[in-house]
Amino acid sequence: MAEPVTASEAEPVTVREYGTRYLRITVRYHGGTAFSWLRAPGPAHTRPQRLPTAAVEAALRRSDVAVGDAADGRPGARLALGEWAGGPAPDGEAPQGVLYRVQGAVSVARLLPSGDSTAHRLAVSALADAGRTLRRLHREPWDFPERPPHPGLRRLRAWVVGEDTTPGATRLRALVRTRLGPSLWSRLTDWSEAANDTRGSGAVLLHGAPSTGWLVPSAAGGRAALLTGEEVTGGDPALDLGWILGELHELNAAAARGLGAAGQGPPVDYPAAAHALLSGYAGGTGTGTGTAGLAALPPGTERAATLRLAVHMRDYASFVGWHEDLRRYCDLLAEALAEDGAPALRWGTAPGSVSS
Repeated sequence: MAEPVTASEAEPVTVREYGTRYLRITVRYHGGTAFSWLRAPGPAHTRPQRLPTAAVEAALRRSDVAVGDAADGRPGARLALGEWAGGPAPDGEAPQGVLYRVQGAVSVARLLPSGDSTAHRLAVSALADAGRTLRRLHREPWDFPERPPHPGLRRLRAWVVGEDTTPGATRLRALVRTRLGPSLWSRLTDWSEAANDTRGSGAVLLHGAPSTGWLVPSAAGGRAALLTGEEVTGGDPALDLGWILGELHELNAAAARGLGAAGQGPPVDYPAAAHALLSGYAGGTGTGTGTAGLAALPPGTERAATLRLAVHMRDYASFVGWHEDLRRYCDLLAEALAEDGAPALRWGTAPGSVSS
């Protein structure tokens, strides 16, 4: 009789597959606590995926070691670096995607809105960990000869100036210009141009696209993992923090207005999630962000959060399809632009913090 096959020896089992025309994600179980996340380009992914150079990867690993050995005993999220699926592709062939090896099958994007109290606590804890990791990552200067463009900001700039002519993007651009009016459209244009300007000094190492979908808590109770590598670049630290904060602001505002999945699901304490992220970044415990915590955030975080909202609107129209809710999302964008991004920092007072 043949020996029984253990879980670790069995073929990987696909547990989730999802994505858009831009990117397809496949999560597989490999036995024990081992999972892999494959991110493969979709038909609308017009630029090749990329991984960091050896020098940039070394800087990422330094940050990962440092945040794991935190002197205060609160390690941040692990920087899970990707690798080419199937190894580097032969010359002239496109890689099969980027593979990440982690200890979880579900991201914070799925856990946070689930309505389950345990899942919510796990997601909030992971966001505090992500804040601590980004804070440490941003201590690394971008001392490398080449700086890749920020993918999200590049897409936004192409959309704003009319270079992006896909049907969904074109329709959304006309709608947003009308809804915003000349003054706020000009502000969005100026902000996107300034954010894409790489001529300034003082750039730091950036994740490039931190989000709840890239943040994977550990099923074994260990450190959460932040999938890292494809969009790493250098720039203003506000871009990283604003990227994930803008996502939380969008979810919170959408839930309040009954928009999209956020508006149809169970009530979610998004302020607690935002406070955890901000407190983790500011060096707190992850339970509150008062006046001092907000003062420690990179200048321009609120503007970066507003740009993140605009990028997501553009990406949804281009990679998912048209939805009438985009008309109401224009109102969210207009509000953020009119108040210089302030709504993204308006989360009330968390327990244990000092109100302003």
